[in-house]
Amino acid sequence: MTGRHDTVPRLAAGLLAGAALTGLARQAMRHRRVVRGQGDEVLFETGRRNVLAYRFTEAATSVPDGAPVLVFETGMVSTAEHWCWVQRSLGRDHPTLTYSRAGYGRSEFRGHEPFTLRSAALDLEDLVRHVCGQRPVVLVGHSLGGYLAMLSAESMRDLVRGLVLVDPSHPGELLRSPAQAKGAKQITFNLTSMPQSTRLGLGELLATPPWVDLLPGDLQGLCLDQYRDRKMWTAAQREWRATQKEFLDYPGSLPKIGVPVRLVAADRTHVTDKTASELHREIVAAAPVGDMRVIERATHDELLLRASLASQVADVIGEFMRGLDEGHRSAEGAS
Repeated sequence: MTGRHDTVPRLAAGLLAGAALTGLARQAMRHRRVVRGQGDEVLFETGRRNVLAYRFTEAATSVPDGAPVLVFETGMVSTAEHWCWVQRSLGRDHPTLTYSRAGYGRSEFRGHEPFTLRSAALDLEDLVRHVCGQRPVVLVGHSLGGYLAMLSAESMRDLVRGLVLVDPSHPGELLRSPAQAKGAKQITFNLTSMPQSTRLGLGELLATPPWVDLLPGDLQGLCLDQYRDRKMWTAAQREWRATQKEFLDYPGSLPKIGVPVRLVAADRTHVTDKTASELHREIVAAAPVGDMRVIERATHDELLLRASLASQVADVIGEFMRGLDEGHRSAEGAS
């Protein structure tokens, strides 16, 4: 009997080693697919040496000279692909620019300075000025991307004609919303282990999240690879640490918004967090002209990922764009 005591441990160790090697091999293949992306992205290096992968498309229909470019900014733990339904709906009639922030998807984080939300906004500004030149833009931001859009609008006053904020983050939410403060603890817990786990090849064990099946079939595989890849979680951890620090130090004043704003909210956000509607109204009130539209039977992420809801979001954005165009033409006629 004594000869059998170490047989099971040796066998278990061998199985675990084999599983680990298999996981690492699959991780390497998955990572290659992630950095290959959709294959038609263009790479741009920002002033902070980060490399951003972007896709720019002109409108399929004829648009007036000076028509704004719709620039999409993602939330945390998201890539440009998360805008696919909205971008495809709007791309026929509007020029569009989508990209993934540094560290997500094909984009690379190479900065040597400590990461801040302001540095992410500056990356966006560098990209917009590089791609759009002097063309006017409308920034469309979801979740944390909404706050980054506000920061960018403040520094790109010469280009930004309007803001569309889709269930945006408010910099005071961790201090004022019990629901957000509770959620922050869960995010911190999740992001403590995810980067290391996926680096060790355990991303394969992550179940397919339900939202993947809501995306177009041609993007589901790539988005699942992104979700299971270490880059996604390393970038998210970096962004979350900066967000938590800056939001907990919130001085009480929003970025200066000098352009019209439309805020698109998910009704479930307001139902589950009573403070959210108050914070959203504050953002709208900070703009010279602003309004809020609430999408019924929608959750925070489904606004973009469920085709039927994303179509409603696209319609609301399209209506906002028409209003901006009419206002711009009226101002030109008056001058």
